[in-house]
Parts: sequence; structure tokens; C-alpha cells
Amino acid sequence: MLLSQLPEDVLYHILAYLDHVSLSRLSQVSKSVRSFVNRDSVWKCVAKQFLNTGIRRDGADLYPKIPLKLRVRTAQNWSSGLCTKHIPIRWRKNLLPWLQMDGNILFLSHAAEIRAHSVNQNGKKILSQPFKIYSGHNGDVCRFVLNDSYLISSGSDGTIVVHCRRSGAQTKLPGHSQEINCLDSRGELIISGSRDTTVKVWTLTSSSSRATISTFDRVWSVAIDPSLSSFAVGTACCRTLSPLHIWNTERSAPPCPLQEPVNSSGKPASASG
Repeated sequence: MLLSQLPEDVLYHILAYLDHVSLSRLSQVSKSVRSFVNRDSVWKCVAKQFLNTGIRRDGADLYPKIPLKLRVRTAQNWSSGLCTKHIPIRWRKNLLPWLQMDGNILFLSHAAEIRAHSVNQNGKKILSQPFKIYSGHNGDVCRFVLNDSYLISSGSDGTIVVHCRRSGAQTKLPGHSQEINCLDSRGELIISGSRDTTVKVWTLTSSSSRATISTFDRVWSVAIDPSLSSFAVGTACCRTLSPLHIWNTERSAPPCPLQEPVNSSGKPASASG
């Protein structure tokens, strides 16, 4: 006779001798067995042995809407000094991801790819499997920006890849000799900054950079003015005195670097007092 063919009262009596580990393993035998084993009435005897499961010694249940098996698992973790959590997405530990939300879509960089994951409306659940993957780099993705039409990414291989979100077409722009640390885009304009101490100006319709600017220092950040008339460049401040410059978009020349404010004595304000 199969276990599932036994009367329910006999099954309850047999299962009362099993601990939480044995019950969990038994529930993996088949769908019919799992359906029976997962009943709260099966887990009551085990629940009485743990703290904070909501089952009193007299058998009263304080939290009838929460499955008893789940409460036992949580209580068992706490009794062992463990706190577990669900991780919907994993990536390489030595690579920090770059991510951005667009409505109910989470874009997440993962090595040489950018993965698009759906997020439910209340923002509490992320589907672990991406519904679309953007690729094209020969190295890790360093940064990416997006708008309604395009996703633009920069990589450690010194290239920029322009992905059309509607058609799926892509254009690869080789321009830097080292990794591109920063990237910004507004309208048709793209600005990229690299460890190779250069800033490049691109447009979405060009296959080569419109201008190349040497900063004589590693570039860590760029930002385009909303009017598209200028852009800011931040450097590592390893070789130059001023870490921040403003460039005119049309002339690609800096009017002046942004210096630290000075006081009446001519010294930097931070040095006064």
C-alpha cells in the first residue's frame, strides 16, 4: 500500500513522529504528498517545540493566516542564529552593478551585459529572469544611461554601444584607449569620460567622436547642462589643481575651471580661521 493511500488519521499519527527536517524532505516526494504534508495540522506538533511560531501549548493558533510550515522555518532559523533572505538577482561579487529604473523596469549591469527585469506595481518583487538582455561590449559595463528611445552604455573595453530600445539595433563607437568611467546623454548629445584622461563628444547619428578634449587627468564624472549649451567634467585631481571644469558644447573649449572660493586675503576659504 502506498503512503498516500493510508487513511488521514493514520497519516497524522505517523507524521507526528517526524521532525521539521524529515517533514520537509517528505514533502519533496510528490505533489500529492506535499499537499498533505504542508497542512498546518501536520506541523502543529513540530511548532510547539519552537518559540514564536504562534502555537500555544494548548494548541491555539495566534496567526492562522500564515502557513505554519513557514513559521517553523523562520523560528528554526532564529533558534540557530541564522537570518535568511531571498535574493532575486545575483552578480559577480567583485563588480559593482550600475542600475536604473524606468517605470516598472529595472535595468541592471551584469559583467558585459545589461539586463532588463520586470518589477511589479508595488515595487516589492523583482522577476529574477530578465525579459531582455543588452550586450555588445568585450569587457565589463562601467556605466549606462537611457531614455525612451535608446540605452547607451560604456565599457572597460573603451567603447560605447548605442542600443535602440524599439528595434534592438545597436551601434558601437570605439573611442577611448582605456575604460570609460562616466557617461551622460541628453537629446542627440553624448559625453564620455575615460581613465585615459580624455573627454569625447558624440552625437547619436555619428560613427566617430565630434571632438576630443584632453584633461591631463583621469576623468571620473561628466554632466550635460539641460540646455545642451555646456557640460561639466570632474577629474581625479591627481595631476591638475582644479577637479571641475565647464566646457562649451559648440566650441569644446573650457571658458574657465571652477576654482575653490577665496576670501579677502586671497587664500582659499577653507584655509581661513
